[in-house]
Amino acid sequence: MYLDTINKMAFSQEHKDLLLKLYNKEISRREYDRLVEALFHPVRKEGI
Repeated sequence: MYLDTINKMAFSQEHKDLLLKLYNKEISRREYDRLVEALFHPVRKEGI
Protein backbone atom coordinates (compact mmCIF):
# COMPACT_ATOMS: atom_id res chain seq x y z
CA MET A 1 0.00 0.00 0.00
CA TYR A 2 2.74 2.49 0.86
CA LEU A 3 4.38 1.88 -2.53
CA ASP A 4 1.32 3.29 -4.34
CA THR A 5 1.48 6.41 -2.19
CA ILE A 6 5.21 6.85 -2.79
CA ASN A 7 4.68 6.43 -6.55
CA LYS A 8 2.09 9.22 -6.49
CA MET A 9 4.33 11.53 -4.43
CA ALA A 10 7.57 11.04 -6.38
CA PHE A 11 8.66 13.68 -8.88
CA SER A 12 11.24 11.42 -10.52
CA GLN A 13 12.93 8.05 -10.10
CA GLU A 14 15.65 9.64 -7.94
CA HIS A 15 13.02 11.20 -5.71
CA LYS A 16 11.19 7.86 -5.46
CA ASP A 17 14.44 6.17 -4.36
CA LEU A 18 14.93 8.82 -1.67
CA LEU A 19 11.35 8.42 -0.44
CA LEU A 20 11.81 4.66 -0.18
CA LYS A 21 15.05 5.11 1.76
CA LEU A 22 13.32 7.54 4.10
CA TYR A 23 10.36 5.18 4.61
CA ASN A 24 12.72 2.27 5.32
CA LYS A 25 14.67 4.48 7.75
CA GLU A 26 17.89 4.12 5.76
CA ILE A 27 18.29 7.91 5.84
CA SER A 28 17.11 10.57 8.27
CA ARG A 29 14.60 13.30 7.45
CA ARG A 30 17.39 15.87 7.63
CA GLU A 31 19.50 13.92 5.14
CA TYR A 32 16.44 13.47 2.88
CA ASP A 33 15.77 17.21 2.93
CA ARG A 34 19.41 17.99 2.09
CA LEU A 35 19.46 15.49 -0.80
CA VAL A 36 16.17 16.74 -2.25
CA GLU A 37 17.43 20.32 -2.02
CA ALA A 38 20.63 19.35 -3.86
CA LEU A 39 18.71 17.30 -6.44
CA PHE A 40 16.12 19.92 -7.36
CA HIS A 41 17.94 23.16 -6.57
CA PRO A 42 21.56 22.88 -7.76
CA VAL A 43 24.06 25.40 -6.45
CA ARG A 44 24.17 28.57 -8.51
CA LYS A 45 27.51 29.85 -9.73
CA GLU A 46 28.45 33.30 -8.48
CA GLY A 47 28.71 36.13 -11.00
CA ILE A 48 26.30 34.69 -13.54
